Amino acid sequence: MSFHFPLAAVLRYRESIEQREYFALERTQQEIARVEARIYQLEQESAKATRDRALDLAKGTRAADVHSAYEYQTALERQLDALRALLQELKTKWRQQLAAYDLARRNRETLERLREKQLDAYRREQAKREQAVMDDTFLSRRRRGN
Repeated sequence: MSFHFPLAAVLRYRESIEQREYFALERTQQEIARVEARIYQLEQESAKATRDRALDLAKGTRAADVHSAYEYQTALERQLDALRALLQELKTKWRQQLAAYDLARRNRETLERLREKQLDAYRREQAKREQAVMDDTFLSRRRRGN
């Protein structure tokens, strides 16, 4: 008779939930990385635009070009503000997803510990049965020998 864990289906379900939460956490982390990379890129672009505008002003440039440069800088700042707000939302989402993943992992681990305890009890019972059979065999041989 082999070991049968009565909650095996529940354990598989909990494992699938944990895996789903882990993948959601991974997706959120990837989104955060993409947004952070885009923020870095825009910050570099903004710094370059500021340097270029300062050089243009030092050389003397047309008012329309200065106005265009300020508009471009303002647009970059708006994009940066929007991305920074999105990054904060994503970090909040990540913390919530991490909590959901931790809960799913703890639930799975609880069932796995229960399964291990039941398996250990089953193995001890099997060992007792095997020992009893060996004892009976030994005693019956001993009786025949007398």
